[in-house]
Amino acid sequence: MSYPGFPYKQATEFPTEFLNPKPLEPLHLYRPGGFHPINFGDRLGADGRFRVVRKLDIAYSGTVWLCQDTASPTIKWRAVQVFSASASSTDCKELRAMEAFSDIDRSVLENEFHITTPLEHFWFDGPNGRHLAMVFPFMGFGARKFFKSYGHLRKQIKDICFQAAKAMELMHSRGLCYGNFRPHNIFFRLRDGVDSLPEQELLKKLPYVERIQVLTIEDEKPVNRISDPSVPEFLVSFSALTFKSGLCATDITVADFGVSYPPSHPPSEPYTGPWDCPAPEDLFNIRELRGYPTDIWNLGCTIHHLACGVDLVDLDLDVILRCRSRLEEDCIRIEQLAGPMPEPFRSLFRNVYGEETPAEEASTPEQDLPPLTEPTRGYWEHARSSQPWSPVPQGIDLLRFNMITKTDTDVTPRQLREMRDKLNQDGSTLPPFRYTGRPDCIQVQMDMDEIDQLSDLLMSIFKWHPKDRATIDQVLNHAWFEGRNQRAAKVPAPGTSGGKKSTRVGEGS
Repeated sequence: MSYPGFPYKQATEFPTEFLNPKPLEPLHLYRPGGFHPINFGDRLGADGRFRVVRKLDIAYSGTVWLCQDTASPTIKWRAVQVFSASASSTDCKELRAMEAFSDIDRSVLENEFHITTPLEHFWFDGPNGRHLAMVFPFMGFGARKFFKSYGHLRKQIKDICFQAAKAMELMHSRGLCYGNFRPHNIFFRLRDGVDSLPEQELLKKLPYVERIQVLTIEDEKPVNRISDPSVPEFLVSFSALTFKSGLCATDITVADFGVSYPPSHPPSEPYTGPWDCPAPEDLFNIRELRGYPTDIWNLGCTIHHLACGVDLVDLDLDVILRCRSRLEEDCIRIEQLAGPMPEPFRSLFRNVYGEETPAEEASTPEQDLPPLTEPTRGYWEHARSSQPWSPVPQGIDLLRFNMITKTDTDVTPRQLREMRDKLNQDGSTLPPFRYTGRPDCIQVQMDMDEIDQLSDLLMSIFKWHPKDRATIDQVLNHAWFEGRNQRAAKVPAPGTSGGKKSTRVGEGS
């Protein structure tokens, strides 16, 4: 693959069997102001302290690498996130998040409130500019694909959803909105001792690495650091610890505060949350409405994804193809979920398409407004004609349908028995899961009590107006969580925890 005006290309396309949503970072990001080129075996930090072994991920503004901390007297594995030069700043949001939690002991922060912040950070100069690097504990697989492997383990699902909400409670208590709360940013912690495994033992647990050589377009010769130090010699596939490894714990942690913000200074850019069903204020980019309730909406999307394993609102393809824009598509989703669109969203939607507001709507109470999007209006009219004695239940029918319907997993009956046996022996370790592709995989179907409770929780969240949504305290104390909050740690007041501050290594310039 090549890019216009960029003098390098990949030697081959990335093999289909390795494709993920983001299999490789785009090669053209390696240019002045962009990514720092990194190869296996490179040394990062003062005195080459961090030895690069594998690539773990691509973050929103850089790459993440598995590194050995060679300054440690024993083997110690860390995740080092290297920001692009243009995203490197002394006022980085991750650094501000470190300050927000700096008075809380790290063990309390991670074990009780399920938040991971950088252990330290450093700066270095490279061929593409000056880069900020942050050092994190080594973490496991993201929660995005949890349901397909563990959707039948309902206790564990409630545990991780509660832990995610508990993390949000602490963020909000410290005046911080997360910004893009979603399963992609929730990671499983690792079993004790995994970050100290011998190198060869650890590498055996990581997925196979595919390397693609970088060539010059002009003469198709391999790139090296002498010919051009600004690009890597190879692009490499991600190699994070998966559920198959058996090294993940049952607890999760929330990391990556790169788009966090204080509610007094919300972002002006559109879309800070999940792309499948954004909060209305995100969708319409209403800056003054963004804040804690926006996080709550995104938490609701996350809980639904983890607990149900399906899209929140799955539109038919013919509906999507008739939409005039992604805005209309998302508005259909939200109207089906939360009911007819109220003001100020209603006028903003009409303004986008040059439509006039009907005169009769000016005197219509909000609760009597019809849906604005065509597919939802048809559903609404049918529901009103078939149930004239009761109000239309808004999105609850949709949510209950998602929950009542059996959902496929990749787990066989034998694997299910083995998982339950392992959890009975050790409830702190997530049983290893290996995809078999067998046709006899089980389906998950919730019982009616859980359906009633979960749909009630989610419908308390999915409201058009931010002020109408459940608070984080109401979420944590909801019946679906079965009293977990009564047994959980209480949020400490700022400055009362007596914990150690995060270490800073080097200063930006």
